[in-house]
Amino acid sequence: MLRMRLRAGVALGLVLLTCCGGAPETGGPSGPKTRAELTASRVCDLVSEDEVRLIYGGVRVQLTDYAGPVGDPSFDSCQITVDHGTTTSPLRPFPLQVTIDPVTPADHEEMLRAFAAGGMGPSVEIAGLGEAAHFVAPGFLQVYDGERVLRVRGGGHDNAIELAELVLPRLRSLAPAPELGTEPACDTVTPQAAAVLGAQPERRRDRRTEDELRCEWSAGGAVLSATIRGYGDEVGRMWAKELPGAETIHVGGLRDNGVYVPTGGLYFWMGDQQVSTYLWHRPHAPDADRDQLMALADAFAPILLRIAPRIGPPADGD
Repeated sequence: MLRMRLRAGVALGLVLLTCCGGAPETGGPSGPKTRAELTASRVCDLVSEDEVRLIYGGVRVQLTDYAGPVGDPSFDSCQITVDHGTTTSPLRPFPLQVTIDPVTPADHEEMLRAFAAGGMGPSVEIAGLGEAAHFVAPGFLQVYDGERVLRVRGGGHDNAIELAELVLPRLRSLAPAPELGTEPACDTVTPQAAAVLGAQPERRRDRRTEDELRCEWSAGGAVLSATIRGYGDEVGRMWAKELPGAETIHVGGLRDNGVYVPTGGLYFWMGDQQVSTYLWHRPHAPDADRDQLMALADAFAPILLRIAPRIGPPADGD
């Protein structure tokens, strides 16, 4: 069983109801409730901006709630952005991720074997976090607590350990994930998704958060996902344009508002606020699958401004 210990000297301020401030204790007939009894509905509820700043430094920290990555297992994520207040230190957001599916010890061992097979590893056990904690790549820490998998993917080796030590005891307060596969927006375009897969989806997983809607369909060994964000993603746009073989395309009746990548990616945006969508199909054969992926983008385009989780950039503190 994983030993979950806190490093001496780490300041704790358990935040379980919001990602932006401390959750007060409340009184009652039986006395004050402990923070451990409160429920966190999002991964971002497990930490506060002040706690992250104590570990990573910086003048400003932003916590952003995202769904995914979806798959088997699926995760929910809190994207952490640390602003060090300098023009020479670019912002490099990194995710704190927690599984939403039950994970068995055998599942965890299979994850580690898959990392090693993919050239990530060998995993290195972490003193103080128990034998189920591993670095599977530089700055990529994975910890198994007997029920969930916690990942920190970036921000530095020692910082990742300290953040994991802070969050692990709080995982039991994270509420179970809502039912998957029930988002109407994903229903709407499932026929086009089936055309990309070449078969009716055998499985579908949807996730909606404050900042993101994600749909994923799978059939056989093929997987297709769609990620929709309610604000412009300039980083995603430039990233897509610079990929090998990237092709500027027209989506939803607009000109030059999309980028297709022959490895199976399609990024496009709609509206004055540039609501962004990223489609990803794997494995992908451009000659056979490109037109179907374009058709899926065109099916999404008319409804994007209605289904986007929110319109406009995240406000400070969101």
